[in-house]
Amino acid sequence: MALAQHKTALAAVLGALAVVAYPLLFRDDYHLGVGITAGALAISTVGVVLLLGLAHQLAIGQAAFSIIGGYTTGILCVNYQWDPFVAMIVGAVLTMSLAYAIATPLLKLRGFVLVMATLALHLMLIVVAYQLPITGGPIGITAVPKFAIFGVIHFDGETSYFYAVWVIAAIAIAIGINIDHSAIGRALRAIAASEAAAASVAIDINRYKVQMFVIGAGMASVSGSLIVHYLRAIDPTVFGFGFSLNLVTGTIVGGLTSIWGGALGAVVIIGLRELLRGLSLPLWEAMIMGALTIVILIALPGGIAGAIGDLFDRIFGGVSGGRLSVTAPGTIALVPFSAEEGRGDANILTVSGAARSFGNLRAVNAVSFDVAARSITALIGPNGAGKTTMFNLIGGYQPLDAGSIRFENREIGGLLPKDIAILGVGRTFQNMQLFENMTVLENVMCGRHRELKTGIVPICLRLPQARAEERETRRQAVAALGFVGLRNADSVPPSALSFGHQRMVEIARSLALRPRLLLMDEPASGLNDTETEQLAELILRVAAHGITVLLVEHDMRLVMGLADHVVVLDHGEKMAEGPSERVRADPRVIEAYLGRPHDDAA
Repeated sequence: MALAQHKTALAAVLGALAVVAYPLLFRDDYHLGVGITAGALAISTVGVVLLLGLAHQLAIGQAAFSIIGGYTTGILCVNYQWDPFVAMIVGAVLTMSLAYAIATPLLKLRGFVLVMATLALHLMLIVVAYQLPITGGPIGITAVPKFAIFGVIHFDGETSYFYAVWVIAAIAIAIGINIDHSAIGRALRAIAASEAAAASVAIDINRYKVQMFVIGAGMASVSGSLIVHYLRAIDPTVFGFGFSLNLVTGTIVGGLTSIWGGALGAVVIIGLRELLRGLSLPLWEAMIMGALTIVILIALPGGIAGAIGDLFDRIFGGVSGGRLSVTAPGTIALVPFSAEEGRGDANILTVSGAARSFGNLRAVNAVSFDVAARSITALIGPNGAGKTTMFNLIGGYQPLDAGSIRFENREIGGLLPKDIAILGVGRTFQNMQLFENMTVLENVMCGRHRELKTGIVPICLRLPQARAEERETRRQAVAALGFVGLRNADSVPPSALSFGHQRMVEIARSLALRPRLLLMDEPASGLNDTETEQLAELILRVAAHGITVLLVEHDMRLVMGLADHVVVLDHGEKMAEGPSERVRADPRVIEAYLGRPHDDAA
């Protein structure tokens, strides 16, 4: 993290020097105009990086919101003589309000469908601009005044306006970086990597998508207002398809997941387009820009910012993927579970008549069982018995067809996964779902999400409460890694670890949630004997902290050595349950699953 902060600081210093120096090197109005346009576009690209680059929401019609901001400031300033700065703020508020109203239904769409929906919004607003009398129709609005703030500070010259635009761009970039380096930034990357795993650590997926959509819309609106005040006019062609293309291309070229890279990409794209126009190559412009995008995607997947970051790492010694020092488990104590946090019921989980079908297949059929508080309960059965489906029902990943699931005497059968996680139910997955776009430590820090109280505004402004909460989150994540024996593997990506240690990262992430009930879906799958023994010791220590464990596992030696209580499923129905010794001796269980009594696997 320190290295990343150094990169950001260096980028800020170099960017500030470039902005200060530009008007000294290019004094004519044309080049200053290019710089103003690039600065305004950079504001929009920050929002695109947040939504498209970090959250992976393919909404590429952000120019629609520049239309709203541009026309709002034009109408208010020309028709009603409003102050330009106030008109810009009102335009941003109006735009963000509209974005909030449409975000939830719009962001339910995925992939290409979302792309088309956002482009349709953009085209629809262009048509509206052509038709409404208040927008001036095809002619548009002219005589827009130059930018000013409260009628006191005027930006009549190109140089002063250039600096004003870039100061606003710097504010947008700072907001973007603050979000990226916060719990919200981790949540966005978690959503991009695995929505299921993000929900398992109480990340509100829809909330963060909507927030980034609204913030991106506000930035696009401000960008549109600033461009209109520079052009001193607006018509339906100003923010056409080419503007949207500039936004997306600039973000890709600069760096899809880099805030300052997106701003850099905007500068590169605007500069390159002006260069091509200067060379009288307008017919080749689209082809050259398209070819540039393809080359960047193939040769520099991280864009220009990624290439610069890699060079920085090589020069100043970035963290090597091979530097690992795994410690003995438990060298740092996990924050202990407090019995006072629970409801004190004898059974922490009660499943009554749970049923779930997929077409004609009855995966779970009228299953009932209890899980005693502070126990280790195993859910076993042959492949296809319905164990993982049962876990998905408990975790909210699939809806119940019938029956009831109660956690601490509260019905959770109809809740979303993130709401169940907020109540204190953690889980690991049969097929590991780690966030490969983050370090090991950041993965575990995501597990602390339900403990976070700081809102979006303090995070955007990086207020003291946001910084303090981030420090505490890091401390607790380090403790969770120490508990599973991975204290010194925090700065590497999960892929740099062995398969067994990746399992431990997933468990540490779940423990960082501070769950009262931990669902573990085949945690020993793929582990060797030594790793399985370490896992068994870890599960016992987790239970010793007062955390109830519900375990799905095929390794019967592990199950029988750990479980206080065993529930056996077969073809979606409960076959038997009870203490492990009694279940082990049940003839039906032996015949259906465990094999003969003297079998080693039994």
